[in-house]
Amino acid sequence: MRNKLQKKHPGKTRVRSLRSSPGSGFTMMEMMIALAIFSIAFGTIYKSFEHLNRSTATENVKAGTQQAVRIAVDFMVQDIRLAGLNPLGTPGIGIQAATGDSIQFTMDANFDGDDADTFENIAYAFNPGDGTLRQFNPPLAPEVLIDNVSVLNFAYLDSDEQTTTDLNEIRSVVISLTMQRPAGRDKVVSRTYTTRVRCRNL
Repeated sequence: MRNKLQKKHPGKTRVRSLRSSPGSGFTMMEMMIALAIFSIAFGTIYKSFEHLNRSTATENVKAGTQQAVRIAVDFMVQDIRLAGLNPLGTPGIGIQAATGDSIQFTMDANFDGDDADTFENIAYAFNPGDGTLRQFNPPLAPEVLIDNVSVLNFAYLDSDEQTTTDLNEIRSVVISLTMQRPAGRDKVVSRTYTTRVRCRNL
């Protein structure tokens, strides 16, 4: 029976044995297809990883920027809140200068009847040239409180919640600070923090 089948289909049994041979390997076409699939898969994985890496870096910059802005504003708030502290009623203590991007004020923090000591004559000013917010506290040298600042704005309100330019009428100060930082690939992260300070001693 076997001999008859071999006669009717000469070579058929041989072809089958060659295809199933464990040492036959891959053809060039199979190798090219496998390489193409591997390249596509690797490219997709790499792009996903790169996107995730950029997103993580951007989120870290956003969080750091937000935190830096908030710390800088809170630092100013603590000092401005004490503006005009004058338990002995010394004349002239209070807000000395007030513009859109700077403020200067005095206080009698150690209750000695004057405002000539350290931490009693304080100013904050924004320098658009180098994007820094500086604290001035004579006789100490000016100190950079924060850099990468794009906008700093002070607004002054009187007891009726109206904007005023009269130094003697200022009762509250609204601070708005915007900071920008690079986040890679020409991206820029910008964060703004705004708060209002009630000057308790004015």
